[in-house]
Amino acid sequence: MKKYISVRMWRDLTDKHLYHEGDPFPFDGREVPEERLRELESGRNRAGLKMIQGIITEDAPKAAQETETEPVKKAPARRTAAKKK
Repeated sequence: MKKYISVRMWRDLTDKHLYHEGDPFPFDGREVPEERLRELESGRNRAGLKMIQGIITEDAPKAAQETETEPVKKAPARRTAAKKK
């Protein structure tokens, strides 16, 4: 079984759970449909951002360990408006 971790802070709109960077997904170990995993891992979701990334574990099949994961893209930092005096 492939395991996933959160790559940014986000709130899952299906159960309202808040994930922080590095948190395991899902937080309670429940089964998540493959389609939902692909949606969160690819960035093809409402936010348009990659939310989770698959991780390689020692108990993962060898074929899964040989595949490369795509690098995580961080969201650009938000700029705040300069205050006028």
